[in-house]
Amino acid sequence: MNTIVKTVKQHSYELEKETLKELLFIGNQFKNVKNYVYSRYSGINSIPLLSKPREIRDEWVKSSFANQWKLPARYWKLALSEAISNIKAEWSNIKRRIKEQCKANYNLAKIDKHYINYILKSNELYHRILTHEEYDIPSKFKDVDLNFKYLNNLIRRYTRKYKGKIPYSYKSTTFSVDIGLYSYRDDGINITCTKKGKRLPIKLTDSKKYDRTLIIKVVENRIEVHIPLNIRAKYHKDYENIIGIDKGYKYLFAVSSGKFYGENLNDYLGKETERLNEINGKRNRFYALYNRHLEQGNVKKANSILQNNLGRVKYDHNKLKHNETVKSYINHSLNKLIDKEKPKEIVMEHLDFVNWSGKYPESVKRKLSRWIKGYIRERLEYKCNYNNIKYTYINPAYTSKVCNKCSSFGIRKGDIFTCPKCGEIHADINASVNILDRKDDKEISLYTNYRIAKKILEGRAI
Repeated sequence: MNTIVKTVKQHSYELEKETLKELLFIGNQFKNVKNYVYSRYSGINSIPLLSKPREIRDEWVKSSFANQWKLPARYWKLALSEAISNIKAEWSNIKRRIKEQCKANYNLAKIDKHYINYILKSNELYHRILTHEEYDIPSKFKDVDLNFKYLNNLIRRYTRKYKGKIPYSYKSTTFSVDIGLYSYRDDGINITCTKKGKRLPIKLTDSKKYDRTLIIKVVENRIEVHIPLNIRAKYHKDYENIIGIDKGYKYLFAVSSGKFYGENLNDYLGKETERLNEINGKRNRFYALYNRHLEQGNVKKANSILQNNLGRVKYDHNKLKHNETVKSYINHSLNKLIDKEKPKEIVMEHLDFVNWSGKYPESVKRKLSRWIKGYIRERLEYKCNYNNIKYTYINPAYTSKVCNKCSSFGIRKGDIFTCPKCGEIHADINASVNILDRKDDKEISLYTNYRIAKKILEGRAI
């Protein structure tokens, strides 16, 4: 039976000040190690080193470079390993997106795409091309008429496009511990600290014990212990429907069955947006006053404003509280969708890459933040895997701009899609039906260029 990873949590009681201070120091140094690795090894020139993390570790030990972190060796080695793994994952994601872009590039011949995919499979060849070094053309392409200069430049251009910024970590309250850095006791857990041979005793609210790498997260004056577990996926005999879903304007999803789920999501996001706009407006005025006092040399007044009016504790607490509320509502809505629709397959657009800002009014842009899109996709995929539901991504080109009945192009305005022939229909229901139909569309594949897709759709209009 299929298994998936589920993260369970353990919680501590309130921590003593010295214990909290020590955990925050470890978390901050753990973050600093990872950020150094990101800044030093995320670049193109470090690609060959990513397959040799042990050499990096041994060099740090030999030169005493690691002493600056003031952490037990197991901590910084674990941070190094995690950072290298994340960099590798980042490069894998870059290569995946290059392949997807090449599939959608109708100017490339099949042999051109084959060459690019071949290069991406070899880190050595990929590195040489990115750094403009000489390389031996693979034997299978030597007798083929290819424009190597153009294809290599295309690889470089796509890499620049998807490389992005260095993936720095900003979480100084989170760090990992492997089985050598902690031990359970009857009423809690002991975590290795920076003092040699000593561990911090922390009382937990439950007595369960685990034996794997854990994630320690400091939340205010407590900790959460995150434990990844392999669990069996569920199997539902009565899940027989194939549905299309579309991210709604005022709710989480519109479904091809004609139903909506997560109707209150827009309210949650809207209220928080208004609250933050008001609070940030006030904070900006205090920042201006703070800077003015500094310029005038009134350091005492400036520090008083910084301490009493620009603190982050309450601000971050309320923001975290809202985010957790939204996450809970999203999960509740997804559970309801799966329970009511009983799908064996869900067809959808790739939520991370759908341009919601172009789809919705300016007033909604701020609400549909990046973490919301990423979180919805992550949780939907997780729940599909957990319930043995297949999920299929389709080409999103014009799914919200054509009528699902006659294929005519129409006009979308808010919740309403107006077809010149069929009249008005709910815009998101119309899109969800189009998404479902796109699953079996043999002419418009996932990687069909949007210009070609438009021509095909125009030819289908009745």
